[in-house]
Amino acid sequence: MNQSQVSAALPVGKGLITPERLADLMIPVMSQVGARRSAIQSRSQDKLARVLQATAAFLDEAGPESVTTTSVAGRAEVSIGWLYNFFDDREALLEEVMVNGLLQLDRSLDDVGFSLAGPDWRPTVVAGIDTVIEFFDASPGFRSLWFSAEFTGRMLQANRLHDDALAAYLAASVTEIRPDAPNVPLDIVTQVFVGMLDKGLDLAYRNDPVGDKNMLAEMSRASVDYLGCFLR
Repeated sequence: MNQSQVSAALPVGKGLITPERLADLMIPVMSQVGARRSAIQSRSQDKLARVLQATAAFLDEAGPESVTTTSVAGRAEVSIGWLYNFFDDREALLEEVMVNGLLQLDRSLDDVGFSLAGPDWRPTVVAGIDTVIEFFDASPGFRSLWFSAEFTGRMLQANRLHDDALAAYLAASVTEIRPDAPNVPLDIVTQVFVGMLDKGLDLAYRNDPVGDKNMLAEMSRASVDYLGCFLR
């Protein structure tokens, strides 16, 4: 799939409506990537959960090359025909691990009240950064996929849409700006902030399976200090 096909396949970031809750950021993206449809009945929901767990387990145990529709169906104890009712191919299984991981991350960020509102934004941001690190450290299958050659164009585009939506959400949450703040649009400020977290995680975990603690600490310090240039 070339870049024009990728862009056509997913919604454009600037066209996404910023949701009121962080937990809803992935809804527009999940309708385009991963599972073909949602499970309605509880029995099907249970099967989908087993499929996701099986895919993530294969990723962590033996890497993306071990993920096939047949191997996942066998481990999840579902028929291959049932699996194809929800997933077009193995790439859709991998996509589901990624988007479901980001969905769980957003829910956790919601739980800690991640925002840039008010004069007490620093503790909230630190709690949010800690939540992101905990997610990247422990989310089943996600990191294995992130650093693999199987992280495809559609996954990259979906992750970018998520980052754009998160940045837009944070920009909308700002309530107090420093009078001496540099003249930079808030949406650019929050995009840079989210980008600092993305790059910091990449540097910290690429060559260290448990994450370079010094790198993570510097990522947190530098990103909070950057926001401090603009927020009271």
